[in-house]
Amino acid sequence: MADAANKEDDVEVRWEDQQRINEFGKNTNHLLELKTERNETQKQLDYLEDAEQEVLLSDDSDEHKVRMGETFIVVNEDDFNEFIESRREKLNSIFEKQSEEINALEGKQQLLKSDLYARFGKNINLDI
Repeated sequence: MADAANKEDDVEVRWEDQQRINEFGKNTNHLLELKTERNETQKQLDYLEDAEQEVLLSDDSDEHKVRMGETFIVVNEDDFNEFIESRREKLNSIFEKQSEEINALEGKQQLLKSDLYARFGKNINLDI
């Protein structure tokens, strides 16, 4: 009886299985990087929102400073609003692309996970 249990636990790892395991690991690392990048993009969007709120709450000054690299440029309110809107559109586009890539990769990971668990059962741990 113990021999039957050991045979169930002893599953040969084929070359194809190893390739799937490697792909799962690579995808997991890429997924973590993408989520970190998306969080950074969200922070930048939040900073833009904060900057816009500061301008709305500021005195009636028509000049505002915009940081470009390491330099601040003085712009009028219309140019400032145009800058904020264009930056927001760009960041929203980046955020959407990152989210789509994350969703696609998570779907691929679920398929790999189900295939590997079907092959190896409890002999493999794919949880993070």
